[in-house]
This record gives sequence, C-alpha cells and structure tokens, in this order.
Amino acid sequence: MSTPLVRIRGLRKSFGHQLVLADVDLDVARGEVAVLLGPSGSGKSTLLRCINHLEKPDAGFVEVDGEVIGYRHDGRHLRELPDRAITRQRAGIGMVFQQFHLFPHKTALENIVEGQLAAGVRRPEAAARATELLERVGLAGREASYPRQLSGGQQQRVAIARAVANRPDLILFDEPTSALDPEMVGEVLTVMKDLASTGLTMIVVTHEIGFAREAADQVVFLDGGRVVESGPPADVLANPHHERARAFLSAVL
Repeated sequence: MSTPLVRIRGLRKSFGHQLVLADVDLDVARGEVAVLLGPSGSGKSTLLRCINHLEKPDAGFVEVDGEVIGYRHDGRHLRELPDRAITRQRAGIGMVFQQFHLFPHKTALENIVEGQLAAGVRRPEAAARATELLERVGLAGREASYPRQLSGGQQQRVAIARAVANRPDLILFDEPTSALDPEMVGEVLTVMKDLASTGLTMIVVTHEIGFAREAADQVVFLDGGRVVESGPPADVLANPHHERARAFLSAVL
C-alpha cells in the first residue's frame, strides 16, 4: 500500500482539565476526501487545527507527505520547529474557516493575490491565477468587489479560491457552510464538490450529510475526542455500528 498523504498517530490535546482529543489515529490517502462527523464538542475542529499546528498537540504527531508538522526528528525525540519553519509547512496546507477571514479593505482579486505574493509568486502570475480561480468558483466579473459587496456564499467562495491559490497538497475545511444562510449553502458545496473531483486531498468538518454521501471517500465519526467509526460513506452513513454514530445520524438525517 502507498504511504498516506496525511498520517496521524496518537494525537492528544487537552484544554486545562478537558481532554479534547484522545489518542487519535487517522490516515488520509493522496487525492482522498475525508469528512469528519460528530456532535459539537467531539474534537473535530481541534483535530483540524492540530493538523496545521494552529493548535499544538500534547502528544502524538501529524505527518503530511512524510513531514512531521511543527516538529523535527532529533534522534528518538521530536523538537518543535521555529515559527518560520512552521509557516513554511503551512504553505502546503490550505484552510477554509467557518468565518471567511477576508481582508475587508482588499478586493476579491487582491485577497487571493496576497497569499501568493507571500509565497514568492510574482504579482502578474498571482493576478492571473486569482482571475482564473474566481472564474472557477463562479465569480467571474467580481474581481474588483470588496467583501462588503459580496454575499456570505460569495465571500466563502473567495476564501476557498484563496486557500487553493498556492496549489496546496492538502486543504482543510472547518464547517465552511455553518455561517451561511441556507440558500447560500448549495453554492459553496458545489465548489467543494468540484474541487474534490479534481483529486485534491481534502479533510472536511461538516454537518452536511449530503456532501459526505456524494463527495467523501472516507467518513470519520468522532465522539468524546475519539475516532469511534470510520469507513466508506455507504457503510458509515447507511449502516453505522457504533451506538453514538447511530444516534447522531438518526437525528440529522
């Protein structure tokens, strides 16, 4: 079997006395879409933030394309990397948040250009890439629009375009539709399905079961900070074995 793009082993994270992740193991193959499901407080978003070291794990490690994120090997031990090295690692991991986090004083085009410039891309190439991506997410002609001039769904599509602009190996989605009005959810999910069809590796925290059913290769159910069930969507969604997974899915389906 080929080495997975994302390899997580023994990941633990606590906030004070609250254990949020408990010895999580997870593999995500290159080109796979993994959807993380579970009740609020089950550790889904914290797991996502540990993958790109926005949260520092208490134990265990995350490996992306053979590289441990946030650390270097020092004999049998892991030593934390300096901030600059971690920033370099994050350049290969895009992330889309619940809130859009666009620069309000920059246009849609400029929001997508900005991260490319930081990665060393020249402005003409960055602008061309941004224009291409805006067209791809259905926003051709809105290059000069500021975030305040865009709907929530349009802003999230700009955020998605920004996240993929540097051609990351992996993109993380943290409940990307939860802040949207219901009529805007579909337009964002359509863009995400299009990205999934291109072979981009994606890890998605969402309650959108339809997206999990249609786009996921692997559904991972978390409860109490633990992976209690995982497998193809046809198995996990249609015939969950764990009691908590059955109760959750019966409530949301």
